[in-house]
Amino acid sequence: MKLQFLTAALVFSVAVSLSAGESPWQPLPDGSIQRIAFGSCAKHWQAQPIWEGIIAAKPDMFLFLGDNIYADTDGRTAWQVSKGQLTGEWNRLADKPEFQKARAAMPFMATWDNHDYGSHAGGAEHPVKTEAKECFLTFFGEPKDSSRWKRSGIYDAKILGPEGKRVQIILLDTKFNRSAFKKDSTPKDDRLKAGKVGGYLPDDDPAKTHLGAEQWAWLEEELKKPAELRLVCSSTQVIPNQKGMDEWGNFPRERQRLLDLLGETNGVVLLSGNVHFAEISQVTDGAYPLTELTSSGMTHIEEIYGKAPNKFRLGEPLIDLNFGLVEIDWAAGTVTLKAVDEEGSDQVSRTLSMEVLRPKP
Repeated sequence: MKLQFLTAALVFSVAVSLSAGESPWQPLPDGSIQRIAFGSCAKHWQAQPIWEGIIAAKPDMFLFLGDNIYADTDGRTAWQVSKGQLTGEWNRLADKPEFQKARAAMPFMATWDNHDYGSHAGGAEHPVKTEAKECFLTFFGEPKDSSRWKRSGIYDAKILGPEGKRVQIILLDTKFNRSAFKKDSTPKDDRLKAGKVGGYLPDDDPAKTHLGAEQWAWLEEELKKPAELRLVCSSTQVIPNQKGMDEWGNFPRERQRLLDLLGETNGVVLLSGNVHFAEISQVTDGAYPLTELTSSGMTHIEEIYGKAPNKFRLGEPLIDLNFGLVEIDWAAGTVTLKAVDEEGSDQVSRTLSMEVLRPKP
């Protein structure tokens, strides 16, 4: 009864804060894109001062890459969620002053990870995934005539900017159709001694999927559209594959399929979250160097995750509260990837030439 009352109160508080028909969300930018911020993993019951640093960076937009709320846990215990609980938790975020200020300052695009999906290890089997999708799209103001409502998941893409300066933003859904993980029966202490922090094993079963057939077909068509730079966003890491956590490495066939597909087009940079620290990773054995900036931990970090092995890492990880920043210099033809700490200082940085982001002849 107490939870029901709290949920109803939160829904009411948000509903009366806006005039009828008024949207709290800023429209997507219609000019040249120069700076995009992103982040993940924000416990909505904690203070979120990092939004001040994000606003100070003056990005053209912000990408929320998952665990935008923690609906299925209090940080200690996990539980099954209902639609009412999800609605109430999203409205707790909407009532947060720091978030309200950020939402008024910049446009948003978003995808989800496990905790805002509403199931800690959930994939296609999540019993309330359709309700979770409805709550998510409603919160982020998705127009009712949007094709996103009809898809098997919340994946989305937009191309922004004029010809010659087009940025394609692709938001993958790594939850709605994902097959079940293969669990590692090795005792946790033994796994940790070996540097493996997660409890999953690579599963080479060709029947397993990460995105589902519908999303794969959609992604192939999106990557054929013309753009100078493509930011392919996954809530979980794509290139790093040694942690045994919720990552693409759990499905090596699917991971390789994605890397091969991205190598067939131009201008791809990967963005990801989930792991509670920041790092830059790169693979160089494909059609061109493919680089991934991971930014995670807007309200909390996990030191043990940041110290786990990653043979693809460039430089050192940032084990501190952070957000990601993508800076595009169209005149110089470069894109700079940064992990920025709570004070607004660049801690991890790598500049790429867009000329290099092309398949080799």
